Amino acid sequence: MARRPRQTILYNGCYGHIYSRALEHRMIFQNAADFQMFKRLLRQTKEKFAFRIHHYCLMHTHFHLLVSIDDVGGFSRGMKEVKRLYANWAHREQKRYGPIWWGRFGSQVVEDERYLYACGLYIEMNPVKAGLVSQPEEWAYSSSRHYFLGQKDVLIDDYKRPDQEEIRDIKDRLNLNSGYIIGSDLFKIYEEENV
Repeated sequence: MARRPRQTILYNGCYGHIYSRALEHRMIFQNAADFQMFKRLLRQTKEKFAFRIHHYCLMHTHFHLLVSIDDVGGFSRGMKEVKRLYANWAHREQKRYGPIWWGRFGSQVVEDERYLYACGLYIEMNPVKAGLVSQPEEWAYSSSRHYFLGQKDVLIDDYKRPDQEEIRDIKDRLNLNSGYIIGSDLFKIYEEENV
């Protein structure tokens, strides 16, 4: 099945769940220097291409970002640049060659701040689910320390987060593993009809 064009998923002014995986599940972030380099590249790119990062989680074999996108074309160029620059760096530092990423980045449109926050909590649980830490804030390479411990993180652009009551039901129904849309049933119907 052919992949959907990015402009039929994301649109100017939307929130997006962005993710990308390593080729053959290889470790692309092997040590602290690798994680820090990728964060540095993300920071430079978000400033250059004017998008905002609200949540993120960098794992050894993949990454997740929750972003606000003003310009889909610019954002796509930015993500392509981040992945290319990191691959070049990894080739030098890790003595690698060939592609390290499994294709282009994946994306899902996110309905609103309620779903954005619920999705952020979900992706920040990745290291816990992988057995790397027991609490999300123990993982140094995600936004969880910013939200749970109040630590400053230069990658994070704050937003008005809903209270726990507003997202309790959403967290129970959240499924990031299917479809191009994260939101209510009504939002999904609207988005699918307007593709």
